[in-house]
Amino acid sequence: MANLTNLYYRHLDGGYYRLVTRARSADIDGQEVVVYQHLWPFDPSWWVRERQDFESRFSTVTPEEITAAMQGDRLAAQQAVDAAKAARRAAKAAQ
Repeated sequence: MANLTNLYYRHLDGGYYRLVTRARSADIDGQEVVVYQHLWPFDPSWWVRERQDFESRFSTVTPEEITAAMQGDRLAAQQAVDAAKAARRAAKAAQ
């Protein structure tokens, strides 16, 4: 998990997150997981994801990028994330 050093990330669908900690799952033979917090555009919430899945879906960003995003229209940002997620899932289902 050494490559997860940045604290802030953007999901490929557009949401912004903060890395909380790295851990090991007691249920998946010590599988490495990432605990992270949703920051924008939806309400703050906590998530856990397998490290490899996290690394494939998230890219690092600066705190300034998140601050700038949070100055925008929250509803429009939510709609954009929902649309990106729906498009990604539809493309996956079509494969």
